Amino acid sequence: MRVVISIFISALLFSPAYNLYAQSDRAKVKEANEFYNSQRYEEALNLYRDAALENPESAEIHYNIGNTLYMQGKYEEAIREYNKVLTAENTDLHFRSYYNMGNTLYRMEELEKSILSYTQSLRVNPDDLDSKYNLEYVRKKLKEESQNPNKGNTQEDQENQEQDQQQQRNKRDQEEQQEQEQQQGDEENPATQEPQQQEQQETDEISREEAERILNALQNDEKDLLEQRNAGSKSAIRVKKNW
Repeated sequence: MRVVISIFISALLFSPAYNLYAQSDRAKVKEANEFYNSQRYEEALNLYRDAALENPESAEIHYNIGNTLYMQGKYEEAIREYNKVLTAENTDLHFRSYYNMGNTLYRMEELEKSILSYTQSLRVNPDDLDSKYNLEYVRKKLKEESQNPNKGNTQEDQENQEQDQQQQRNKRDQEEQQEQEQQQGDEENPATQEPQQQEQQETDEISREEAERILNALQNDEKDLLEQRNAGSKSAIRVKKNW
């Protein structure tokens, strides 16, 4: 069984190892395989470990335990189980373990170690196309990350950028609030209105003086006109005729 590494990495055959079990382990391993194929990984793992207690030297059981741990995301534990397989004489299991270790190390973002594991799998099986594909894929990814060292921190950089933007928004809102409070304080504080009121008072005083001057002028004009009328009133008045 070889584990799927990613949608970008080629999909692999996926079945538990069956061979070389002792007679007493067969029933447990068979049932564990059924749980595994049904994606009931915790139940499968318990049965595989029970079988390993009775047959601790079985490379197949450790290989299956490694695959089950991988599917649970327990990558470090999976690596330990795959390493136990390498002590066996089964060449095919060596190849599969190296390959799955490459997948596991890739998931752990240990790209350089992942490359080494894929290389080892190709030494055992030089014609395996999946190993070649995965090897080139991870090499390309490692090269991209070395050329763009900040690429791996994209999420962290985005979070920092969002925090900076939020701080800028808070600062801008605070400045706008202070400006509004200052404007409101100016409207409520009479001291800030004195120049405008004084200017208005001066305008009003000028208007009153101008009005008084105009009024005095009109009164003088009316007085002169009245004197002129009185002076010529005797010749100007007509007497009514009696018919």
